[in-house]
Amino acid sequence: MDATVASVVISVLALVILSYTIKLANRYWFRPKKIEKRLRELGFGGNPYRIIFGDAKDVDRMRAQVTSKPMEQFSDDIAPRVLPYYHHMVQKYGKKYFIWFGTKPRLSITDPVLVKEILSRPNEFRKPTNDQMGKVLVGGLFMSDGNTWTRHKKILNPSFHIDKIKNMLPSIVESCLETMERWNLSLASNKSIEIDMVPELDTLIADIMCKTVVAGRISEETKRIYQLRKTVNQEAVKLAKLMFFTGWWNFPTKEVKTLKAAHKEIQSLVRKVVTRRLDEMKNGASNQGDILSLMLEAFQDKASEVSLDDVIEECRSFLFVGPESTSRSLIWMLYVLAKYPEWQERAREEVLQVFGDQKPNVEGLNQLKIVTMIMYEALRLYPPTGMVHRSINRDTKLGDMVLPAWIQLTIPITLMNHDPDMWGEDVKQFKPERFDEGVFNSKMQSMFLAFSGGPRKCTGQSMAMVTNRFIIATLLQHFSLELSPSYLHAPRHSFFLVPQHGMKLTLRKLV
Repeated sequence: MDATVASVVISVLALVILSYTIKLANRYWFRPKKIEKRLRELGFGGNPYRIIFGDAKDVDRMRAQVTSKPMEQFSDDIAPRVLPYYHHMVQKYGKKYFIWFGTKPRLSITDPVLVKEILSRPNEFRKPTNDQMGKVLVGGLFMSDGNTWTRHKKILNPSFHIDKIKNMLPSIVESCLETMERWNLSLASNKSIEIDMVPELDTLIADIMCKTVVAGRISEETKRIYQLRKTVNQEAVKLAKLMFFTGWWNFPTKEVKTLKAAHKEIQSLVRKVVTRRLDEMKNGASNQGDILSLMLEAFQDKASEVSLDDVIEECRSFLFVGPESTSRSLIWMLYVLAKYPEWQERAREEVLQVFGDQKPNVEGLNQLKIVTMIMYEALRLYPPTGMVHRSINRDTKLGDMVLPAWIQLTIPITLMNHDPDMWGEDVKQFKPERFDEGVFNSKMQSMFLAFSGGPRKCTGQSMAMVTNRFIIATLLQHFSLELSPSYLHAPRHSFFLVPQHGMKLTLRKLV
């Protein structure tokens, strides 16, 4: 009897082990090789699948190599540095290629027609599932899908209507003039001052966003949130090589523990901000037109199906993404103004012609054609977001292809923005005049992806452009910009495009 029981137990264990082994073999070998075969049949090139890591180690090695020193010249040809492995794969396989991240290949899609199709079909080409890092770094509307995204988008859209943005202008004016006055005081006894614009713009944009997201100045809670954001970014960079492992969020490493602790504290701080405003509204406080007020009104309307946790998540997301994306784009706009003094002077002449020495206003901002052209060209050469990722969970038709399930698609914006086949042989030159007719004609709309595209394009696009245009106009009224002799040109992709060694500019007060 005992021998029979033992035999049954051994047989069951053997079946379990065999079943688990088959699943592992399928996941880590047979399925990737089957997908690889299909992709090659579709005309995509790429390295042969390598078990577990794929190309990930090579991606990290090449990134570390190119960012180990600054660029020798202040070149705008940043694609080989910002997306080095993607650039390498184009040289090796052409524009149709895939890169292995763990067991999943990422197809690079740069054809503007296919890109437009992907972005216009968000229910089929979705945000990558189980993207825990995306939820920590971004979250909210930017990471949600399906009905949740539709409901929240409908609630938040009114915040970014032009009339609402006009109401936000006094807050932008106040924050901006305070910063300019502080720079003026530093210039009182100096002909010029050197400023690292990264911390300066981070503080300025954070102050503006606090006023527009939660209708208040930077509080102790929001100040702590922005401090923790830096911790989150630092730990995320360290964890980049683990993110393609399923379950990395539960790894018992120091970096994961630090990231989790920071994320938990941020959620707690945002909850304090949200519940305090909710109590104020229950006691009769009026809606101040900010994003938090709109979300809380929806929360109190049970028909909207918005929970308090939804409000907290959206508030956290806008306090995170809004300041960082806006600041990173503005940094590179100031860089090109400093690098190209002839365009800086043309922009200043336009600003003074429209506003004189008066404070800029929304109506006048719309007349700043040269300033806007410069901003768009800066966004083309130095896009704040270098890539957009999408995934499919079943065989899906794209153009004349049927793509296999379980793959991801990457739209490498930086490579597209530096592609001579799309922009012409002068693609590496700074030429704002290429945006003389704006970005709303059909050709530009399929090529210019600074704010992504399709139904999921950046909700805060208008607000970011107004904020940056106003700051640039105000700055040009008071100061001239030059690249500091100590500036090192080293753009680096770190979730957003950042200057690796800061953005040191020399400011001189206009006579």
